[in-house]
Amino acid sequence: MRQVRPVLVNGVEALVMARMVLEDPGCVDTIIQDWQSVLPATLNMWKVEQKDLQIFFEDFRNNLLHNKEDEWVKRHVMYPGLQETLKACKYPWYIVTSRAKHRTLKLVDAMLDMQWPEDTPRLYCKLLPPNQRKIETLQEILDKPMVKEQNATIHFVDDRYETVKAVAGEPSLSKVQVYMADWGYSTQAEKDAAKETKGVRVISLTQFQELLNWGILMGVDDGCGDDD
Repeated sequence: MRQVRPVLVNGVEALVMARMVLEDPGCVDTIIQDWQSVLPATLNMWKVEQKDLQIFFEDFRNNLLHNKEDEWVKRHVMYPGLQETLKACKYPWYIVTSRAKHRTLKLVDAMLDMQWPEDTPRLYCKLLPPNQRKIETLQEILDKPMVKEQNATIHFVDDRYETVKAVAGEPSLSKVQVYMADWGYSTQAEKDAAKETKGVRVISLTQFQELLNWGILMGVDDGCGDDD
């Protein structure tokens, strides 16, 4: 599943991917290369409606969250060092995600020991389709008085290449610093493409923590080294 995860957009697609890979492990390349065509064709072959599968998937996840919360939380593990870094970060930071709000808030509470209210301005959820909705969200954040009045720099980090490419190519977001996370769910080909994409930097987990700590990449933005 980790091999095909980079092209997943909606969580329910994981069910389709899992069955396909279990039935034919050799289908990984097909999924990676043409998932947007493979998905509807596969559902049609199985005579399954995606909306019905979505309802089943949501019910299953919500049931697990409500009845086996500890088990559900344990299935989510933060990358090393991020818990401490996020909790200590002195800069305002936001979560922009395709995940549902109630599940995201539960993870923020369980993994960061932060109790955010339902209407927190720091959380943007259910952002599907991801490219357009995240562009709209960044435009909204840029328009916040706190950002505009202080001429603050916005750093956007994502592990989905198509999304960082779309954000970097959006003229209204020219002031946003865009980063591709090299530790997330992306293929080597996507990382290589990101390195060649104007306006996108590929960063490591350590560099992401530097951004949270200092607001810059040490050895790059501090004038002590060259940007590679």
